[in-house]
This record gives sequence, structure tokens and C-alpha cells, in this order.
Amino acid sequence: MFARSLCLLVLVALSDPVRSSAAAFIHHDLQVAVKPHAQRFEATDTVTLPANRPETVVFRLHAGLAPHSPTPRIDIEPLTADGALHTYRVRLPAGQNKFVLTYGGRIHHALQDPTHHYARGIPQTMGQISPEGVYLSGASGWYPQFATEFLTFVLHVQLPDGWQAVSQGTPVSASPASVSWRCEAPQDEIYLIAGQFTLYQRKSGRVQAMVFLRQAEPALAEAYLDATARYIAMYDRLIGPYPYAKFALVENFWETGFGMPSFTLLGPKVIRFPFILHSSYPHEILHNWWGNSVYPRYTAGNWAEGLTAYLADHLLQEQRGQAAGHRQTVLQKYTDYVSEEKDFPLVEFTGRHSSASEAVGYGKAMMFFHMLRRQLGDAAFIEALQTFYQRCRFRTADFTDLQQSFEAVAGVRLENDFAQWVTRTGAPRLGIEKARVRKVEGLFELSATLRQHQPGAPYALRLPIAVTLDGEPAARFEIVRMRDKEQPLTLVVERRPLRIDVDPRFDLFRKLDPAELPPALSRLFGAREILAVLPAAASNADLAAYRAFVHSVGRAGPEKVIQVLDRDLERLPADKNVLLLGWANRFRDVAAAALAPYEATLAADQVTLNGTKIARQKHAIVLTARHPDRADQKILAWVAADPREALVGLARKLPHYHKYSYLAFAGSAPDNIAKGRWPVLASPMTVYFGDDRPAAGLLPEEKPLASLPPASSAQ
Repeated sequence: MFARSLCLLVLVALSDPVRSSAAAFIHHDLQVAVKPHAQRFEATDTVTLPANRPETVVFRLHAGLAPHSPTPRIDIEPLTADGALHTYRVRLPAGQNKFVLTYGGRIHHALQDPTHHYARGIPQTMGQISPEGVYLSGASGWYPQFATEFLTFVLHVQLPDGWQAVSQGTPVSASPASVSWRCEAPQDEIYLIAGQFTLYQRKSGRVQAMVFLRQAEPALAEAYLDATARYIAMYDRLIGPYPYAKFALVENFWETGFGMPSFTLLGPKVIRFPFILHSSYPHEILHNWWGNSVYPRYTAGNWAEGLTAYLADHLLQEQRGQAAGHRQTVLQKYTDYVSEEKDFPLVEFTGRHSSASEAVGYGKAMMFFHMLRRQLGDAAFIEALQTFYQRCRFRTADFTDLQQSFEAVAGVRLENDFAQWVTRTGAPRLGIEKARVRKVEGLFELSATLRQHQPGAPYALRLPIAVTLDGEPAARFEIVRMRDKEQPLTLVVERRPLRIDVDPRFDLFRKLDPAELPPALSRLFGAREILAVLPAAASNADLAAYRAFVHSVGRAGPEKVIQVLDRDLERLPADKNVLLLGWANRFRDVAAAALAPYEATLAADQVTLNGTKIARQKHAIVLTARHPDRADQKILAWVAADPREALVGLARKLPHYHKYSYLAFAGSAPDNIAKGRWPVLASPMTVYFGDDRPAAGLLPEEKPLASLPPASSAQ
């Protein structure tokens, strides 16, 4: 995700800010002295307003900072106090657009836990100056914020010995006690990050790659410097020139995943996970194109997260040949988390605050861009992105700007496509009915009826269809245009059809049928209600640990969690999603039977997953299956830990494994040693013609939209 202020300022749209004079923006020349151990700072800001300023201007500043101006004939009047931010009015003499403001005080807001029902969220703070580090953003009110204008700035920071400061733009100078940053590109806020860092840097073409670590780790720094060069080179070629002079990885003093203009702020554990280099890190680099140089117009929808998810997360999976599976998990998240009352159109998405909002704002938007690409072709899609970037760099943009860029390049009208995916709530639900094959004059005629089951108007769809034929290794791949709720399908082929698959690679955004998906933890966390069944035969200490675990699960998504002892049930209810806990649970055999179709076994002292036996002792096991009485709607999950101390860490980690069907962990930390998704056994989107179940024919190759250059070529 890319960081935005907690209070969003209204930004002005500029026709061509890259070539505009600096006088078009408010300019801050900030002299700041930070005193981390006192949790305080002192600042002097020379503010230059645009020449066409009004007679009076209004700014906001953090409470308790006592602003005043030594500039003659400048009058500062306090207006309102709105929580931690206060509003002031400045009167300037006619013809004067520059004044000096001095202020200072304490900013230290505690970290706030993520909201309920979103355990995967990131702790937030309005701003913090502390001995551990400094985090100040626009939301902190640490500099005067004037509404409706972009800004540029120069920032000079005085710090204790051994400390360094990071902000947007380019480093101007640095000494043991001070550092300066300059940002001439229009910004919507100013960040000040500081800590006791070890700096590593390397010039990569025209971009300075930088790594700020809280302890010396040359090997880790080198890995990030290499990755920075390669990903910037890839996106340079795909989209257009990187918009800043530097990109820095900055290690934070709490766990975050923020992307700011020209740097990213990642937590100390996060940056040391080996997979982050090739997952979250390129995502944050890409935000410098989408979100941190082309800014979303939030009042018309945040398109930047979905486009970044498509060109980073999805593209990386394409490069590994796993894009279809990635799209399936994206659609599964939407299907499992987004109920009708939690759904909303993309034009209302501003940022994620729950699993449901993430599934819409990231997932639905990602799929929308994928469908646009499939409709227009790779060449036109890439050219449209480049056009959009060139037109909108350093200004705000919305879905209308995207539509205009795509239409200009492709030469087609796209208002209906944008309307149904961007402004409409919901998703299509597909089905195939009355599929049959008959022989006609030496040929084979396949007929079927395609149907949209969602309430409301039909969607206009380009529906991928794959038909596997006897004796042909490659499937016949067709795109069927569907504009009504019911669409007849007739195909005449030379060989006998063996099976037909509708949307086999999950190329459409849609609400999936539960049978299309493997049981997974997302079904549990996305459930409206869960029945947690605890083992009455367990010790008091084990029961207490399981109860605490269930409480944590309740914070991760489900709206209601009911706890009951297994001895109080004769059978598992069919109308509820069920979570069984403990090796001693009397319904363990029910879970074992539900797992049997996946060739997994659950015995009294071990489980077997994909032929690997995992003992009860020193392990925590998580298994999901379809509810034996409501396989089409409900889920049955089983969780057990030995030792029980592992449940604390397990509760914290499970939301991050939401897409998986089974998990195994070792030790009390615990550490993951096995994970996977069950196969889909009977998708209603597949129809077989005959008693056999042949494998699907080969589909056309999916080529990645861009390739990551070798390390040597990115220098």
C-alpha cells in the first residue's frame, strides 16, 4: 500500500505541472531541529504562496505548536481546534506572498491497532517523535498545511549525532548533525522520517538507489539495491521514466508496508522476509508511478491500488507462470469476504480498512485492468498506460482520465465497460446448462446455454470458453460475447468434444460458485458467523489457550463467533461454519471424513498431507474442508496445537495465510513448514461429455506483460 494522510487535502488539477513554474505551488523552506528523546521539534518555515493568492489564507497545524511570524505586518489568527489539528488564518499585506512561520512542540501519538475484522491491517500513528525513531506525515500536522494546493519544499533537519533523516526528493547535503532534502516535483504532503540508520547507496542509471537500515547488514542492503535497479528498469520500459531522482528502502521502527514518493517504509521483520524482495517491494516501487506521481482523485475513486496490484503482484505471478492461480485467489477473496451489504463500486474506494474493502479496491480493480488488457491486446494496453502516465504525471487523475487514455489509443468507446465495472456494485455469477454433443453429418455439434445468475441487469461479457477434443492436445479456445442473462452456445468441430470449461483461467471478474474453489481459510475469516467447538476433554490450560485463540480469530473477520464445548452437541449444525479445536475434540473423525476426498488423513497422533506425515507433538496443524452437510455453502475447519503456546503466534499469523487450505507449523513460534490449496474436485464451470474425466487441453500461452531485466543490464 502507499501511505496517504489520514486527513486528505483537496488537490488542484494542473494542466501540465511538470513544465509549470514553481510559482504555481506553495513552497516550504523548512528548518527543523528534532529532539527525539524529548519527543519534540522546533521549526522555521519560509512559506512562499502562489502569486494569485487570496487576501487571507488558512492553514492547519498540530495542536500545541504555538505558531507565530517574525515577518512584519503578518497577522496570524487562531480559528478552530479540531482534535489534534488547529486551524489558523494568515493576513498578508497586498502584493506580499512570502512570510516566515516559527513553531515547535511535542508530537507523540501511540500506535493504534488495526480495525476490528482486519487483522492483516497495519498499526497506524498520527505522528511520532521518539527515541526509537521519527515518523511525521501530512496527517501529523507538523508543517502548515494549506488547502487546495500542491507543494514543493526544501527540508533542512538537525538531528542528534548518529541520526539521519529521509524525505521525498533528492538529498542536497548531509553532515553528522544535519541533512537536507529538496523536492521540486509537486507533492500533496511532506514526510519526515528519522532514525539511527546505516546508509548504503548506489547509482543506477539516472536513479540513486538507497537503503537505510537500523543496523549494519551489507548483504541485505546489496540485495535491495540490486532489486531496486532491476524493478525501476522494468517499469521504466513498461510505463515511462521513473519520476524521481532516488528510491530508498527505509527500515521503520514498527512493522509497516508504506510506499511514499521516492521511498518505501518497511518494518524490521518485513524487510528480512526473503519473499518481500519479489512481492511487496516491487509493489511499493511501482507506486511511484501510480499513486505517488499520478495521484488518485479520491473523491472519484482510488484506481492506483488496483493498477499497482495488476502491474506488480499479478505481473510477478505471470513471470512465474502462475497468473491464473493468482486470479483465482483474488476472486476467491472477493467471493468469501464481500457480502452484498459490504460491497460498493470502485468509484467509492479510497483505501483498504477491511478484507472486504481490499477485495474490492485491490481485487476487483486488478481484474478490471486485466479484462481491459484482454479486450484491447497487450500493445494497446501498454501504450494507453504510457499515454495516461504522460498526460497525468504530477496531477490528480480518476477513472475518467484512464478511460480517455484507453479510448484515445484503442480507438474504441469504453463508456459501457467503465460503467459496469467501475460505477456498478456487484459482480456477475455464471453458469452453464443443457450442455450436450450430437453428431451431425460427420461433424460434432456442441450446444449449451450460458447463464448469468446475479440479480439485476446482465453484464456485457467477453466469456472465454475452452473445449477439449479427442486426440487434440490443445483445447479450442473461443471468446463468446454475452450481453443477456441467457446466451445460447453452438460450436461445430471435427473431433468429439470431451469437456467444456467456462472461464478456465479466471479471466473475468465474477462471483465464483463455491464448488469452483477449494475450501480455504478465507471462507472462515469471511464468514458472517462461526461456531467454535472446543474439546471438553482438554485440560483447563489448553481450553484457556483455545478460547484466547478463538477470540483472536473473531477479530480477523467473522462478525460473530459462538463458543461451545463438544460435549454439548449431538452433531455439528448444518447452518453454520464450524471451527473444531484440539486433538481431543470428539468431532475429529467428522473432520477426518471431510478431508478424505483430498487424500489427507487426520489420526489421533498425526496428519498426512500429500504423503508427508506430521506428528502431533511440537506441531500446530490447520485443515479446512467442506461442511459434510452443506458442502455448497459452509466450511469445516480444524485447528490443533501441541504445544499450546504455539496458538498465540498462530492466531497472529493465520490471517496472512488466508488463501490456503492446509497449514502445518513447527515449534512454539510457530514456524510454517507446509502449506497448500486442495484441488477443485467438481467445478460447475466444467462439463464432461462421457463417463471419463479427461484432463483439460492446453490453453494459449500467457505471456507476461513485461520481463524483469538481468541484474547486469539494470545498472
